[in-house]
Order: sequence, then C-alpha cells, then structure tokens
Amino acid sequence: MKYCTACNTKYDDSVSFCSIDGEVLEADPASIVNTVLDGQYQMEALLGKGGMGAVYRARHILLGDRVAIKVLPPEVRNNAEWLRRFRREGQAARRFRHPNAVTVYDLRTAADGTIYMVMEYVEGHTLDVAIKTRGRFPAAEALDILAPIMSVLDTAHSMGVVHRDLKPENIMIGKADEHGAPVIKLLDLGIAKMREIAGGDNGGNTALTMAGQVLGTPYYMSPEQWGEIPRDGNTEIDGRADIYSLGLVFYEMIVGRRCFASTTLHELRREHVTTRPRPLHELAPDVPIGFSEAIERATAKDRGDRQPTAGALANELRAGLATAPAGGVITELTETVAIPRGVQTNSDVNAPTIVTIDAVPTTPPIARPDVTVAEPASPQPAQPSPVAPTVVESAPIDSSITIAQAPRPAPETPKPAPQAPPVVAPVPAPVSKSKVPLFIGLAVVLILILGAGVVGFVLWTKSKSSSGSTSGNAKTATGVTSAPIEISRYWLKVEPKAGGAQATQVAGLVPIASGQSFTFHFVFNEDGYLYIFGPGGDTQEPTAFLTTKPLDQTGVTTNKVSKGVEFGFPSGRGNSLTLDKNPGADNFTVIFSKTPLSSPSFLNEQVTGQSLSPAQQAEFKAFVDKYKDKRPDSELDESNPRAQFVKVKAPPDNDPVVFNIRIQHN
Repeated sequence: MKYCTACNTKYDDSVSFCSIDGEVLEADPASIVNTVLDGQYQMEALLGKGGMGAVYRARHILLGDRVAIKVLPPEVRNNAEWLRRFRREGQAARRFRHPNAVTVYDLRTAADGTIYMVMEYVEGHTLDVAIKTRGRFPAAEALDILAPIMSVLDTAHSMGVVHRDLKPENIMIGKADEHGAPVIKLLDLGIAKMREIAGGDNGGNTALTMAGQVLGTPYYMSPEQWGEIPRDGNTEIDGRADIYSLGLVFYEMIVGRRCFASTTLHELRREHVTTRPRPLHELAPDVPIGFSEAIERATAKDRGDRQPTAGALANELRAGLATAPAGGVITELTETVAIPRGVQTNSDVNAPTIVTIDAVPTTPPIARPDVTVAEPASPQPAQPSPVAPTVVESAPIDSSITIAQAPRPAPETPKPAPQAPPVVAPVPAPVSKSKVPLFIGLAVVLILILGAGVVGFVLWTKSKSSSGSTSGNAKTATGVTSAPIEISRYWLKVEPKAGGAQATQVAGLVPIASGQSFTFHFVFNEDGYLYIFGPGGDTQEPTAFLTTKPLDQTGVTTNKVSKGVEFGFPSGRGNSLTLDKNPGADNFTVIFSKTPLSSPSFLNEQVTGQSLSPAQQAEFKAFVDKYKDKRPDSELDESNPRAQFVKVKAPPDNDPVVFNIRIQHN
C-alpha cells in the first residue's frame, strides 16, 4: 500500500500520485500493522521510521514474547550496499551484548522477500521526549541517565564498534526496575562501523566505509564525520566521534535545546567545524566548573583534544560534580549568535575559521536579555614550546583589544624645584696640529674595516639563501619558512537534472545528490602537469582518471596545464564524471607538478578505467604519504555565492603539490 503524506489517503501500489492534491505517494509503513509477518510475528503497532527502515512492536504468536522488529524498506531489498550495511548492523548488535544496549535476537528473510531484524522491546520513551517534556536537567541527573550509555560505549569501542549516530532519539528511558531506577538502553547500531568484530566476508569494505563516514544526524555529527581531517592525519572514524556526540547530548539536556540548530547543512557544518559552544557554566551557573570543563573538552573540534575513552569522560564528569558551581541565576538560552571569523583551517576543503578576542568593556554594559554566544574555536598550536616565557608588554598587541587597567591616583602638582646655577661646559683644549695626521689615518683604517665587514656579510647572506632552500618549504637565510601563496583554485560544475538548464558551480562543501554528474575545473598560477586519481568501479578502489595518456572519451588529449588558463576535466559536451548512487563521500587525489613525473610509472601509462593493482595501490600510497607533511592549505572563497571556489595555497617551492578533493553526496 501507498499513502499521501499530505492528506493520508491510501492507494494501491500501482498508483504514483495522489488524485486529491497531486503529491507523490510513498510506501505506507503502517500497512503491515495487524498482519502476521513470516508466519511468526503479529505486527501490533508502528513505533517509528528511520533511514534503515521502520520499527514495529510485535508479538511472537507461539511464545507470546513481545519484541521490536525493524523491517528493511522494500525499495532497497535489491541494493547490495544497503543489504551489506543491514547485515553488518545485525552482526554488530548480535555479537555485542551489554545490559544497557538493546539485544538483537535474529536477522531473517521472509518467504515474500521481506528482510527484518528481531530485537528486544523496551517499553518507555526516548530521551528527546523527556527533554521536550521537562526542559533542563540538573548536571547530576543528566550524568545518572547517561552513565549507562557511557558504559555501553566504553565496551563497544574496545571491541571496534563505533555507534556514529548518538542522539537523544537513540537513548531509551525504560520503566523502573526493581530498585526503582529507570532502565536506560542505547538503541540503533544502524550505522555502527565494524573493524574486527564482524569477521567473515569483507567484500565492499571500502565503499561501505566511505558511505558510513558521512552518515549520522547533522545536529550531533563530529567535525571528522563532516570530512574535517584531524591533526593526526588519520581519516578513520573512531570512538571519539561518539564522545563528541554524547557531549552535545549532555549540552542539550542541561541547557534545554540543541547546541547547534542551524536550518541548513551548510551552516550546520560551519558550526560543528568552526564554532565553539559557550561553556555550560556560563549558561547554567548551577553547573559545577569541573563538569562544564569536561563537556567542553568532549566537544573539542579536534578529537585529539577530547577524552580518549567514554570511561575517561565518565570519570571526569563524576569528579567535576564535586567542584564549585559558577553561582548565580540560570540564564535563558534565547538565541545563538555567530561571531564573524577570518582565519582558515588546514583541511582539504573547508570554511574560514575566525579568531575573535573580546575586548574588556571600559564602560558599563547595556542591560539586555541574556544571549548564548557561540565563540569561534581557537586554532590549536602544532607543538607547544617546552618553556613558554610570560611576556608583559606595555603597548597593546592589537587595536581591537582594550586592556582594562586599574585607575591610578592623579599625580600631585609638583612644586617648582630650586633652580641650580648654570653649568658652563668646559672648552676643549685645542688639538695639536702634529696629531691631526694620526687621527686621519686611524679613521681611514676604521672605515676600511667596516666596509670589508659589510661586503663579507652580504656575500655570506647570498650564499646561504642560494644553498639553504629545500625541495619542500622555501626558507630565508634565517631559516624562516616563507608564507604560502596561491598555487591553484578549483571548483565543480554540477550538471543539471533537467535538460536545457545551466550547470551549477559549487565548491564541494555542501553535499550534492548521489548519482549526480559533474566536472572538475582548475586554474593554476604556473605551467605544469596534472594527475587525478579517485574511487572507481564497484570496489571504489583508487583508479587513475588523468595521467599523461588520458582516455579519448574524457575529451582531453594531454595532462599539461597552462598558467592562468581554466582546465576542465572531463572536457567537451556530454563528458562528465558521475557519483555513486549510494550516499557517501568520494575522495579524489590531485597531483600538480611543474615538470613531468616519471615515478610512479603508472602516472605515464594509458588510463583504462580499471582500479590500480594492489602493488600499484601500495606504490601510490607511499608516494602520497611522502608529501603528507607538505599538504597545502585550502580556503573557500564565497565572495560570489554563485561562483564559489577553493584556493589551494602552499610555499612557492613546493613541487609537486598533492591535495585532496572530498565530495559528499546524499
């Protein structure tokens, strides 16, 4: 059965549009309620519907047990990628047991092709319902509710299971147990990523991982799930992503609303990547300082700054409860104000990050309703100095900073001092004429010595500057790395779905549609040679797209690019690249060299469209890793919203330049 989402009128499966309001009809998940599934389960009620299917309350006909059943949507039963993910969800949950995690009993396929999972039924309500009903929670009560969830995560992470979709809707508050305490359960391992626990067939791991990396709920996704590269350079999603999400759940429970609540994916990504939440103790002064600091650490932008495990987070929060609260009256959270920003981060494609230092007010502030301010995250230093001296300067460092100083007493009017008698300078004795030639000779010698020293210093400086440069970052004679300059800029042109429409220029920050066709466009500031590699085929393994010998079908005959000239790939009418139809993220590696590269050898082989062999993949990885420490900076330019592009910046002597282009698609 199908139904209209506007008027709820039901139709037969053969009908596509509502005859009343013209809406597109969707499969009615409630159509199997009051039916018997697979001859075993009486379907009693629809509990909810999500990305992985609908969940029902059911009863086993013979045993009488009440269970929850998740049914895979009919339209994805023939989709191998969805089936793999559903199977792995079942494997992960079936092998993982914890008293505070929902137990999975079975994974079956009915005679009519219906694929379903049988799970433990928990009677109660989800945490998001509790937040909407109650509003704010005290810090101690929030910890009591989420402590069992941290216990589940601590065990799961140690076994290689990452939940990836922590949110209030996935935390169930069940009925009270024999001790009077509510039973807390973690729901839905729907997009948990298995490393070792799944075992068995690992076919399609690459595609599954790439698709899994961008799955989640946007309000709670960690920066690395949005595609940000952590400081450690590893793109693998680990348990610290769950710690970030759980920190935001704590934040929402204590404040009464979501920490980040923008209405578009673009703005949500900006908030998660560049905006630091206001500390909890400033919004709710009854929150202990130590507790607030633990949450602030859990929601750090880089995972290296978060607690290493969920158990460590739980310990910090418990210890934080014993610290002193900020004191005062709980403030109202009325809005989130984003402070303007302007310093770029160092990921492959990202939005600008701005560092703003609030001035200390020199006049009393004007009274106004309390506002929650989202502060920009300050960039973390790459490596702190062993000893950081404290420097006190009397002059202000920046004109935008006002330094409040203690008022000084007005100086007393000084009394005029008694005038001293005038001092008469002694007249120098006349120099004997016989000593004049001696003084002249000494002056000439001194001038010659100084001149020779200057010439020698200049020659030494030139020799150092000519020999002191390296193949990586350009350095001056003093060893200071030169500032990066723009090497290239790039953008995508997304082909229109409807014929006759114009292509749209995007910079790859906002996810585009899966199955979408597009072309790359580059402009380089020097002549050189371009090489492009990306995921190809069903396995999504590294594949050569552009080498010195391109495919004729791409519309290009050479990989040589000219300074200041736009280079499109593929080129020509009707030529384009097409994204995978399954949601995920495609990573392309771009290599630009001022001279032709002879190694690896496949850079000069004919493009075939086939994935690199295992040996070639290892060689390609070694080549890319060699330039990992010289990865250029990327900066989004949004000055023209209709023609956005990304600037790639690197020191002028970096050659070759290797960078990534990550494309998310839903």
